[in-house]
Amino acid sequence: MEVVTLVAEGNQVVGRFTSAGTHAGPWLGHPPTRRRFHDVDEVCFFSLLNGRIVDTWGIEDTLERLRQLGLS
Repeated sequence: MEVVTLVAEGNQVVGRFTSAGTHAGPWLGHPPTRRRFHDVDEVCFFSLLNGRIVDTWGIEDTLERLRQLGLS
């Protein structure tokens, strides 16, 4: 994961990330392809309480990851 942007306001933090890796284990019912993916966008919202993450919500570009792995 590479941090692209972090924005914080009050007890909320939003991060935009890009991810890269190798498909080395089962994922979404697909056996490992050993192929690499890169520059897949993700966004996560974090809620904080007393300096700790208490809730998170995120979205990622799953279609792009599937495409790069040859699974779509």
